[in-house]
Amino acid sequence: MNVMFRSLAFITAVVIAVLIAFNIWLSKTVSSRSDERNITINSINLELSEILSEHPEDPSELISEKLPEWRRIYGADVPDKIEFIPIKADAKQFISSSDSDTSVCTVRNGNDELLGVVLYTCKNSYYLKIRIVLCCVIIAFWMLICGVLLYIHFRILAPFKKLADYPAHIAKIPTAEKLPESRNKYFGKFIWGMNMLTDVLQTERRQNEKLEYQRQTLIASIAHGVKTPVTNISLYADAIETGLYSDHVDIAQKIRNNTKKIEALTAELIGTASESVNAYIPEISKFYLRELCELTLSEFAGRMKISMIPFDVSCSGDPMIESDKYGLFRIISQLIENAVKYGNGQGISVAMRRQDDGTSISVRNKGQLLPESELPFVFGSFWRGSNSRNTEGSGIGLFISQKIAAALGGSVYVRRLPETEEMEFTIFINA
Repeated sequence: MNVMFRSLAFITAVVIAVLIAFNIWLSKTVSSRSDERNITINSINLELSEILSEHPEDPSELISEKLPEWRRIYGADVPDKIEFIPIKADAKQFISSSDSDTSVCTVRNGNDELLGVVLYTCKNSYYLKIRIVLCCVIIAFWMLICGVLLYIHFRILAPFKKLADYPAHIAKIPTAEKLPESRNKYFGKFIWGMNMLTDVLQTERRQNEKLEYQRQTLIASIAHGVKTPVTNISLYADAIETGLYSDHVDIAQKIRNNTKKIEALTAELIGTASESVNAYIPEISKFYLRELCELTLSEFAGRMKISMIPFDVSCSGDPMIESDKYGLFRIISQLIENAVKYGNGQGISVAMRRQDDGTSISVRNKGQLLPESELPFVFGSFWRGSNSRNTEGSGIGLFISQKIAAALGGSVYVRRLPETEEMEFTIFINA
């Protein structure tokens, strides 16, 4: 607020200085102009006195005849109106002027007898009008600037100052209260977005706490559960090695039973690990397919250019669909990441199009083709193909993508394209 007051004080001081300087300059201009006109009036009046002393018959006609000549000689300094008023010697009239634009001069003959007076009218009032208009303009300009500054302060800067610390606040305090809703056209959407982010962070925090609890519980359970079957298998192996068991069929069955226990515990571990994916909740809304196309291009075009991988994203038409745009983008991102990881860098293409029964999005990449026999397993949890040797990964990405697609009422398909040496993953949703 102190900065605002200082700014207003500075602007006010500048405006006052401009007003004072302008009025001083205008006063000097008017004074200089008046002096020049007074000299001209004296010259004209002297000449007029000399002429009227010799020819006093018709002063008004004489003034009309001489006026063009005076204008030619004296220019703009000639008064706008020159009027002769005769006065008799015994007249008791009193000539005066209450108008600052008018000058009164006497005219006498050679005997110093009063012939009359001449009224010289100069329209100086327009200087006053200029002064009033320009002063009003300057004051209006000052009021406008002050109004704009006050508006910016109270409608933008002050609300922003209150919001500036909130991101750091929710980062330090996950349970922080939401911002109060506002209809402020500048920050209403920002507040709504921050509250949505708060909800997401709090949901993820609770989910992470739940998963951490389940993970610790599962680890303890598996450690305890696996210990007994592994010990039994080890004992049975020792017994076979030492020849204590002659019935190999029976001992093989016992080993198989213990193995099944270990497999069941492993399946439980996989199920718990993928629980976060099953908790995905779509946010369905209507959007144009080209929006998804532009989002994909904006997020990956720069990276592909740096990596020198030919990259193309195309969209047939611009249909409106109803689905989760960011859920679809999450699947597309995973497929592109896999294309970069397992492709040979010779090209990645994304094609989006509307079909009669839904929307399809395909991602193709050149590189080593997976064997046909492995295709049914690519969407399995923690499964990795034969082309994943010496390549980092967890084998969970395609599994997650399939789960998200299923939540959106669709699926992800894969096929080999031997003729072009490409792998193609296609997302299809009924939207």
